[in-house]
Amino acid sequence: MLPFSTTMVLSLIEFFCVVVLHVIYAFGHFGIEETLLSAIGFIPILLTVLLFRLVKKESIIIRVFYISMLIASYFISWKIQTLGMLIMVYFAGALMIALHSNRKLMLEYSIVSAVILIAMAIFQMDAIDQVCPSQIYYIYLILYAFGMVTLVFMASGIKNYKQKMEEKQVEAQNALEAKSNFLANMSHEIRTPMNAICGMAQLLSERELGDEESEYVETIQKSSESLLSIINEILDFSKIDSGKMEINEEEYHFNSLIHDVLSIIEFRLKDKSVKLITEINPNIPRIMIGDELRIRQILINLLNNAVNFTHRGSITLKIVWVAQGNDKGVLEVEVKDTGIGISEENMGKLFKAFGQIDTRKNRNVEGTGLGLAISKNLLELMGGGIWATSTPDYGSTFSFSLPQKVKDGRPSNYKNDHNIVVRQNDEFKISFKAPTARVMIVDDNKVNLLVAFEIMKRFGFEATTIDNGSEAFNRIDEHLVTYDIIFMDHMMPFMDGVETTMKIRALDSQYAKEIPIIALTANAIKGVEKQFKDAGMNDYLSKPIHVDQLNDILKRWLPLEKQIRVVDGEEMKPVPSSNAKTKEQREEDILFSIKGINPETGIRNCGGNRNVYIQILRTFSSSNLAAGLESYYEDSDWKNYEVIAHSVKGACRNIGANDIGEKAYQLELAGKKGDETFIRANHKDFLNEYKELISSITKAIIQINVH
Repeated sequence: MLPFSTTMVLSLIEFFCVVVLHVIYAFGHFGIEETLLSAIGFIPILLTVLLFRLVKKESIIIRVFYISMLIASYFISWKIQTLGMLIMVYFAGALMIALHSNRKLMLEYSIVSAVILIAMAIFQMDAIDQVCPSQIYYIYLILYAFGMVTLVFMASGIKNYKQKMEEKQVEAQNALEAKSNFLANMSHEIRTPMNAICGMAQLLSERELGDEESEYVETIQKSSESLLSIINEILDFSKIDSGKMEINEEEYHFNSLIHDVLSIIEFRLKDKSVKLITEINPNIPRIMIGDELRIRQILINLLNNAVNFTHRGSITLKIVWVAQGNDKGVLEVEVKDTGIGISEENMGKLFKAFGQIDTRKNRNVEGTGLGLAISKNLLELMGGGIWATSTPDYGSTFSFSLPQKVKDGRPSNYKNDHNIVVRQNDEFKISFKAPTARVMIVDDNKVNLLVAFEIMKRFGFEATTIDNGSEAFNRIDEHLVTYDIIFMDHMMPFMDGVETTMKIRALDSQYAKEIPIIALTANAIKGVEKQFKDAGMNDYLSKPIHVDQLNDILKRWLPLEKQIRVVDGEEMKPVPSSNAKTKEQREEDILFSIKGINPETGIRNCGGNRNVYIQILRTFSSSNLAAGLESYYEDSDWKNYEVIAHSVKGACRNIGANDIGEKAYQLELAGKKGDETFIRANHKDFLNEYKELISSITKAIIQINVH
């Protein structure tokens, strides 16, 4: 149905056209005098138009319109003796009101217009006989009455239909919301016991078991992890379906992302005769801005899909970068396999929710059928798109494009080499040393402090570490030491980094106003740079800290006279002893046995130093952040809950526990918004998972110490 204003305008145009036709007819048959007299009928219409602009209540406008139309039409038609046209105009007005579906006004209009026409038949029959035979006029009346009854029923039907459609729309919306809530609650209720099953299976796997028992435990672990994966897919789908999925854009390192993805897929392929081939363009920017978690999820979904349906041959991951200027471009990704392929009739089901294709050729494929649908929706939320081609029995190709912003445009030069030691020598070189530099690091999280301290040691200096903003301010105020640069965590309890910086800048000394202050943040999202600079910070460094980024920051802000260039190829790590390789291998085996972390990511975050990483794991395992989180949860203190969740997120990401770090990030966001419902629904599961991670790390550290 047309909106009220549209029907009103159309009806006015229609009515004016009828009046103009009347005037033309009158001018041709009766002369100019009668024509001018008939034109007086325009006056009520013009008044209606003016009223339409001043009064917004629909019923008043329609009522004034039809009354003025009845009067004007009667006057004009009577003057030029066209009773048939009069009834047509009356009927046109009725049609307009009927289309507006106002049953009450339609009935009112029908009665008033019928009364006018009947009154004419009673009191003006002599005049009517001069225009047309009375029998014809009676036929007009009968037809008009029939038309009015029809339009009254039509208006009633339209209104009832509209009302039913509105009710169905509300019902559909309520059903959609109920379904999403049910899926979320069901998934939550299942996940709680499943986490317990996973944890107990992990404990059993660490005991001395027979071959058969070990196989049983491994089956339990794989099955429970598979079910948890399905639950996570259902949760993601329910978020997308209800419009609650959020895209969080942050800085991320392309090489780190791809390495994490390939490590997972290579593990899945270890028992298959399938080769994983990578064709990754070396000119892809080193650091981009986007939702790393969702991009990783999409890549893993597509590659897992290829693994499921490929039994021999190869899976190829091809990634190219199409630059669109210096600060943005498009990632074009292609996943090609030599699997069973997809028939033409199944292609339409690929990206539909729960739309699993016919798997008669591969009965062992598991899952909800949501992976591709989720990937499609996530890509659309991020401004990208996905498509697929396939030939049955020969394989499939899934491709997607995704716009990304660029933070660091230097080429990533990714090499598909998963040997940690080689990568340490390959990637973590620095361009200068600064042994005389005085650097302060401020962070309330001990793990973050240790990571930053150890990475900065590679530049030849030992930084001063401080765990709160108040002490940092006092150090600058006292000015007992002249620091060259301060690295300031932006989110700390009591006095955060922004407030500390503003207080430092407010001091009278020139030193306090000019010392470079670099924000340390795990929330490198859009607009954050301006926020930090407005507070008086000079720059920011995203966490986890990467050596190449730190190298650039130090080079930019440290005094030039304190920078000593490193000769190409010079290494700053100690030369390993003859038995170091064996020791490293044992440590690596233990580290990779820790469930929930990616040691390669963690070692990379520590500047490639395994010993530092192990020390950071020790600090992480002795952290009391869980107690703080529980305390603020019990007190419903969401502001401080947010601060602790932020700290947990940073610590988890530093050690390579990205999944738990992402969950901490979601709790941090919920704390920031005051979303108590989300926190209470997810806090217990998160805390159990976090404590389980700490327990696993503690056991691994004990094993490393024993060896």
